[in-house]
Amino acid sequence: MKINEIIKERRTALNLTQEQVASYLGVTAPAVNKWEKGGTYPDITILPALARLLDTDLNTLLSFKEELTNQEINCFLNELTTAASERGIDAAFDLAREKLHEYPSCDSLTLGTALTLDGTFMLYQNESVKQEYLSLVETLYERAAGSQDIGIRNQAMGMLVSKCMERKEYDKAEKMLMEIPDENSFNKIGLLTKLHMAKGEFAAAAELTERKLLSEASLIDSMLSVLIDIAWKEGRTEDARQIADIISPLSKLLGLWDYNSYLGQFGLSVLEKDADNFINTLSSMLPALLQKWDISASPLYRHLAQKEDSQNLGKMMLPKIIADLEDTSDPEYDFLRSSPKFQEFLNSLKSK
Repeated sequence: MKINEIIKERRTALNLTQEQVASYLGVTAPAVNKWEKGGTYPDITILPALARLLDTDLNTLLSFKEELTNQEINCFLNELTTAASERGIDAAFDLAREKLHEYPSCDSLTLGTALTLDGTFMLYQNESVKQEYLSLVETLYERAAGSQDIGIRNQAMGMLVSKCMERKEYDKAEKMLMEIPDENSFNKIGLLTKLHMAKGEFAAAAELTERKLLSEASLIDSMLSVLIDIAWKEGRTEDARQIADIISPLSKLLGLWDYNSYLGQFGLSVLEKDADNFINTLSSMLPALLQKWDISASPLYRHLAQKEDSQNLGKMMLPKIIADLEDTSDPEYDFLRSSPKFQEFLNSLKSK
């Protein structure tokens, strides 16, 4: 934390008002307000008095021992592992306590230490001190869960959820999971799935997993199309063709809409300005485009029921496709204009 955050946190923890702090230090309340907002900083001459008032020390107040670099943290975590291996689990925990006392506000260190001790304990566990060390590790996760860094906070929350689930405290685990804000977080979905499985709620677990799989499968399909375009623009034409060939079988394996399996060749035909391949590919795409996609027909998505009132997406897309092909202001399809076969094909589309 920065000095303004430390001042506000300590003042609040001690139930002091800004006016009380100002009175004690001989400054104005607006001055204290500016300190806490980071607009100005306390004069150096009143820092000792401020530290005493906030029941802390100057090192903490000024954040002299707050942050470590990622490299420094990784080196220390390696020291922890070595200490446990060579001198035992007690030595590792003593080393951890000492380092955390030196850098109490470094959230990355707190989480990394908890994760390392957690893993080390499983390798070198000593039953006589097991509960003491488990409690310490969980306390570190709780501290990290209060971090302002979303990634650190969510990972720490995830570990706390796992601890609750190990103790079969399912209600507590579920409550904590709901506090993780990112609905699309793989960690959150994975933990929710485990929770449903532990409670015997297999349909709910399957639905969560299937939705995540469908989302990721669609993303992969989209990224492959982008890679075709990149490869082509970089002059790697053979790579572009190989990637286009991958899309069709992969889309089918992932249970995507049949229409998706043609997108690779469709995009490639536009890049190559190959009118015949374009027409042949689009001719094959149309039956899939106009066929309503039943998601639950795939064994991968049995729990993703189709909505009864869902419309045929292909029929909604077809007019837009025709409009794009007819738009002479768009140079992308200029290579088709002189093809009699294309004009004939376009007329056939309008009759559908």
